[in-house]
Amino acid sequence: MVTSLDERPCPRHPSISTRLRCSKCGTPICPRCMVETPVGFRCPPCAGLSGLSWSDVPTPLLLRATLAGLAVALVVGWLWSRIPDWQFYLALLLGFGVAEAMAWAARAQRGRALQTLGVLCVAVGLLVSRLLLLAELGLTPGELARVFSDARLWTLVQVRPIPDLLFAVLALVIPFVRFRVTR
Repeated sequence: MVTSLDERPCPRHPSISTRLRCSKCGTPICPRCMVETPVGFRCPPCAGLSGLSWSDVPTPLLLRATLAGLAVALVVGWLWSRIPDWQFYLALLLGFGVAEAMAWAARAQRGRALQTLGVLCVAVGLLVSRLLLLAELGLTPGELARVFSDARLWTLVQVRPIPDLLFAVLALVIPFVRFRVTR
């Protein structure tokens, strides 16, 4: 007879012995895989976590989320090209704006597809802001190499390598974190 005090190996992490059991099915669970729910600790399948794959979010919701994310990215990218001195605030607006618009459109679902699409939408917003700055100065994307080889021209297109990189990474990380699946 098995009691709740018997130590058993966790089925998902066999090297860990545990006395914890899922409150629904009684499967042994370790602290790494247990999910806290309002009715006690549960194993991932009973808690509804299946490790979402790309196809677990329905295609219509992915399309809606992508369109919402792109709309925000384009608006914030345009705004960033108009007031480039507000980089920090616009990076936050871009990252959170895209992530929350996509979450709303996808009905708060999470998964790798939404992570990937969110990061791509933010990248589009960043690209739009820089291309609009170049166009404003009469530079073509082909002349971009010349801009990066001459540090004096960087200030014309509002490119400051370290802050720009940090703010771009900040904006890109936000949707990645927002749509990750916790286990």
